[in-house]
Amino acid sequence: MTDTIKAAPIPGKTNYFSIFTWAITLIMVAAIILGALVLAFNSFDICSAPLLFTTGALLIIIFLFIKKSLKINQYVLIALAAAAIISGVISNSLPVYLQGLNIHGIIHRSVVSGLLILGISVPGACYSLYYALRGTPRAFDISRYPLLIFFILSALAAYAMIIVHIIQGGTFQLHWSLFTSAFQSQSHIIETWENGWPSFTTVPVRQTGMLNHITGTLMLMLLTSLISLPVGVSVGVIVHEYAGRKLSGIINFSTNALRSISGIILAVTAINLVRLPKLGSFWYGVFRGYGYDVNGMIQYGRSSFLFASVFISLLVIPIIAKATKEGLSSLPADIHEGSLALGVSKDHTLFHIQLPWSLPNIVTGLMLGCAEAAGALTIIFLLSGVGQYGVNPLNETTSLAYLIFDSKYWQSLGDTLGDLKNYQFTAALVLLIITIGFTTMALILKRNLAKRYKGA
Repeated sequence: MTDTIKAAPIPGKTNYFSIFTWAITLIMVAAIILGALVLAFNSFDICSAPLLFTTGALLIIIFLFIKKSLKINQYVLIALAAAAIISGVISNSLPVYLQGLNIHGIIHRSVVSGLLILGISVPGACYSLYYALRGTPRAFDISRYPLLIFFILSALAAYAMIIVHIIQGGTFQLHWSLFTSAFQSQSHIIETWENGWPSFTTVPVRQTGMLNHITGTLMLMLLTSLISLPVGVSVGVIVHEYAGRKLSGIINFSTNALRSISGIILAVTAINLVRLPKLGSFWYGVFRGYGYDVNGMIQYGRSSFLFASVFISLLVIPIIAKATKEGLSSLPADIHEGSLALGVSKDHTLFHIQLPWSLPNIVTGLMLGCAEAAGALTIIFLLSGVGQYGVNPLNETTSLAYLIFDSKYWQSLGDTLGDLKNYQFTAALVLLIITIGFTTMALILKRNLAKRYKGA
């Protein structure tokens, strides 16, 4: 694509050439759309082979047309055309369902066909657009847009499909009692006396609801914020203001390493630590979490909200520390030096000028940490329970993220969430609403703080 169209094309062929190249460009864009549909829906696979053969033929035609009109040999188009024809043959010869190659599952042929179509039609659209825009330097830049737009739209389409799927699956089962009732699956033992002898009967207590899972998610967010905010801000202040070069390097390396630790490693570490206290000790209840069932008997869990929040905070502290450091660094040097020049102490400057200036960054880091706590399944999927004994810092951990996971795998985990197995999309929808709400609140709060302290 380094060749350019002549500045003065042959008279009488300019409009014809432009119309033809624009038509090819539109066809290539249509091929991209069809390729995405083939990749997303199995029913469109019938179009794969004809579309690939048609794309190959169009690429050959545009190669011949450019060679005749502009005396340019663009052999890349021939290579793309050959790839399209070969891909069409491959797509037509593949079985409908693919398996093997150590893949634990069955893949539909449309996955391969869709990728082949997109891999050929996207660069084909770039080349045709380049010549449709007369091969100028500006056309060279614009012709890259299909690549950029394709990946952006692909990501947005993937997110849109997930969100639509969640909304469709969760909206129809959404009712008010889910928010006002807590899940329960217990047995109430009733003692009665007959002829001077006690008789015990068991009455099942079952209730469907997500109240404890919703409030549990909020509890994790609150406790994680209370633990990670002071530590993260302190780390950011120390690195920026007080630590020397060597100490700053050590702290930065430690926070980056902490952030890069896998959540599975933290979960396994938490599982080993939660087993250390002995049954009946004070720390056993703090680590395990506990509550009282309908019979008034104490029931210990897998971990408490407080214990789980400590480990989630290990992932959130680096986020807040980095946000604090960047906020402090963004303060203009004139303001900082002017404050010190007026005789104000360094600590007073820090607390009354630098930290208020950094508040928008700190709030952003905190909200990101809250989102981490709301969806931190990798840490709590080994620590959480069904959440039917209440929600406070020393109760057993539970959350909407765990409910989504446990509603499918409750039998293998030994839980009693069978009554909520059909509500995983509803739980996902509620979690999505919570995260979007906190994100919106963070943006509004950040904007207001920026106006107040920065005048932005």
